[in-house]
Amino acid sequence: MATLDFIACYRVFCSLSMNRFLALATGLFLVSFSVPSLAQTSLLEFRWRQDPDYVRLDYRISNNKARRRSNVKLILPKKVRKHAILELTVVAPEIFEKWRGKIDVDSVKIGYDCIQKSVFAGTRTRCEDYFTLSEVTELEPGVIRMTPDAPIPQSETIVVELKMRNPTIGFYQFNGYATAPGQVQIPVYQGSWLVEID
Repeated sequence: MATLDFIACYRVFCSLSMNRFLALATGLFLVSFSVPSLAQTSLLEFRWRQDPDYVRLDYRISNNKARRRSNVKLILPKKVRKHAILELTVVAPEIFEKWRGKIDVDSVKIGYDCIQKSVFAGTRTRCEDYFTLSEVTELEPGVIRMTPDAPIPQSETIVVELKMRNPTIGFYQFNGYATAPGQVQIPVYQGSWLVEID
């Protein structure tokens, strides 16, 4: 229950901030909220202005056009991880489902021994092997918990692969949380993937 409460609070926080950005982008006046706003550090990147623990993670997407089907790879490098992973949870912003995005839960995989290859269109990531998942659960729409058969070592860079139907145009911040073996099973923030849909 604590896990769901924690994730729900974070999703509300993300949703409020995204709504502020969208309103400002369309020229609407919006009264200031008590939560931190999104700070624009470049045209394509946003960070939590008041959160020094924000971790920006890289991703790959096969098709970033609105309302199209795509394969998404969320990269979680070993250098940002502090422990092995007992369970991994990926949380999509609430607005993702509202704007007709959909994740195919049955397609979710966690890869390792991944190779990044430069190609004319950019950089692609291909994984040589995959962890066996004993369970993949959609706790609620857009909140997916993955449980591997054995803890994922801290020494591995991993890639969460999933198939989804893209939502409408916008930026969508996915957040990653993980529990560690031998500790109180409270998900710890790992980082964020800011996925752009054109």
